[in-house]
Amino acid sequence: MTRTLKTYAAALILSFLLVPALHAASPRLLAYYQYSDRYNDPHYDFSTIPFDKVTHIIHSNIAPSSKGDGSLFIPKGFLQPSLISRAHAAGVKVELCVSGPSVLFVKIDADPALSAIFAQNIANFAIANGYDGVDFDYEVPFTPKQAFQFTELVRNLRGLMAAGQYIISAAVSSSPGSWGIYDFAHLTPLLDFYNVMTYDFHGAWTNHSGHNSPLFLSPLDPGQEGSLETSTEQFLSQFGVPAEKINLGTAFYGYYFDLNQLWEFCEDENLCGNAGAPSVTYAQVEQLLTTGNWIENYDDLADAPYLLNPSAKVFGFITYDNPASTARKVTYALNVRHLGGVFMWELSQDYNGHDQPLLDAMHSAFVSAAAASKK
Repeated sequence: MTRTLKTYAAALILSFLLVPALHAASPRLLAYYQYSDRYNDPHYDFSTIPFDKVTHIIHSNIAPSSKGDGSLFIPKGFLQPSLISRAHAAGVKVELCVSGPSVLFVKIDADPALSAIFAQNIANFAIANGYDGVDFDYEVPFTPKQAFQFTELVRNLRGLMAAGQYIISAAVSSSPGSWGIYDFAHLTPLLDFYNVMTYDFHGAWTNHSGHNSPLFLSPLDPGQEGSLETSTEQFLSQFGVPAEKINLGTAFYGYYFDLNQLWEFCEDENLCGNAGAPSVTYAQVEQLLTTGNWIENYDDLADAPYLLNPSAKVFGFITYDNPASTARKVTYALNVRHLGGVFMWELSQDYNGHDQPLLDAMHSAFVSAAAASKK
């Protein structure tokens, strides 16, 4: 066993011995679900979702209108009343996701009158259609002024959607300061929880191959890009976010790299570029594994799997998560760090037409974590 895994195991054992309960509130297993999944092959919609394996669904997404006047853009086919009725029948909360180009958020948030109109339109739409709350996927405020203005937008919405009756949450950067700025001191009291996007640590924007969503930061990572553990430490220690308000994310997708090894530098040496690191869903990874061309590898230092194809002249490296690594993230979040929950982007991406291996792994680990906390 490596030093990293020994540390992880020791922390896990200690957490079972010293902490009598997981957290004051029930833990969350939250799923982001895109309205456009109904057009996937294989087809995925509200009738496919296993509601017994999640506690919250975030229905993604509507957006600020391109008019920039505080009105909303609702995609054709977005509303799915059966999604909410089936979720509620299973005891699952459904939030409305508001996303869109950051330039529109910046424009609206900068004008107090527009911000108030925008908040009112969001609240009206969410309440009228039976949602249990709203999640903001604003990527990202880049200045302290933008951070303050985003907080004021949330404050406006909270005034319209009372705490305790409605949920308000936000998807936020895994490494604020490096990417994105938030007014945590004033934003945190307004939110029910943060969905920390602990994925995309490597991709087209890095100059080397690496893990998409590693549990630990490998000392061998040339860019020291981050991990679930480094994000957890930052949110708890630097930003003072209560553990129960943190959901850690995992990815149901990964990336190809036009490279053949872990930690290999791209030819450009500035960034790999989208053409050099396209995304791949877990369902597609499963199909690749059946070809026999790909070899599964595991990085013990990062606690992350990856694939290599020795016969490939290009695109011979894939970063992804498998059921085992996904389950370990749930255990780490809930039993080691006693956080509020976990989530994934995105719900349909491990669906192979029959089952969902990553979601099943998340749910099994989630149930085990809850059971361990009661001992």
